[in-house]
Amino acid sequence: MHGMWAVCRREFASYFITPMGYIVVGAYTLITGLGFVASFLYFSRITRSPADFNYPAVPDLEEVMLSPYLVFTGQVMLFLAPLITMWLLAEERNRGTMELLLTYPLRDRDIILGKYLASLGVALVMMSSVAVHLGIVAYYAPVEPAVLIFGLLAVFMMSAAFLSIGLFVSSFTRSPVSAATISFGAFFVSYVLGSLGKDLAEGNPAPDAWPEQARLAVGFFYRVFRQLVLELPIDAHARNMAQGIVEPQDIAYYLLVTGFFLFLTFRVLDARRWRAVS
Repeated sequence: MHGMWAVCRREFASYFITPMGYIVVGAYTLITGLGFVASFLYFSRITRSPADFNYPAVPDLEEVMLSPYLVFTGQVMLFLAPLITMWLLAEERNRGTMELLLTYPLRDRDIILGKYLASLGVALVMMSSVAVHLGIVAYYAPVEPAVLIFGLLAVFMMSAAFLSIGLFVSSFTRSPVSAATISFGAFFVSYVLGSLGKDLAEGNPAPDAWPEQARLAVGFFYRVFRQLVLELPIDAHARNMAQGIVEPQDIAYYLLVTGFFLFLTFRVLDARRWRAVS
């Protein structure tokens, strides 16, 4: 445990020794701040004239403003998480210090969890701006505390999932730039598929003229594909949580994604340790 916290402190401090940490935190603060102002102004326009926006009355603040804003703040991590995780393990290989790190009296869990917790610490620093925005909303509007708490939890769990994937990618690449590029590519493909999945029809796409067995097979694989496209994107499970609606499957999704990619990172580091010993 002591080794893990030592790695965590070292990695967290390293983010703010160079300008990179300040750039990432500043970019996140700026983008989420602009998103908050835009969401607030949009909701203000709706409250003045709901009919112009096809609302019969003033809609719920949580549904129209808070939920989209909180999901947006989590989606911003799609762009910034690769910049946080690109250095964690890829830089060790790039500088040739990975083998030296593996010879230290540290367990794999100390190295991986220490570095992962450091990235989570940076994410929490970034999320402080979101907490300020939610505090402003709570001060001026009667919002349930559960909505604010679970909204922040949604952003945190999205960030944790993004960072675990980025750490895994960083574990098998030698260049930090390659790690950032691959991570961003994976996040972007997931986001695009999720966006396109909303437009996929629910029915069987096979033509009626096809044989019945062929139509059944196509329909089965299409349903599986459509469900994966709808459920796998990281932001898909945050929308209800951002409104204070917590479903067990949403929590389980983020825990499983985070745990799965941390497990893969363990396996990569374990394989590298064996190669270093042999």
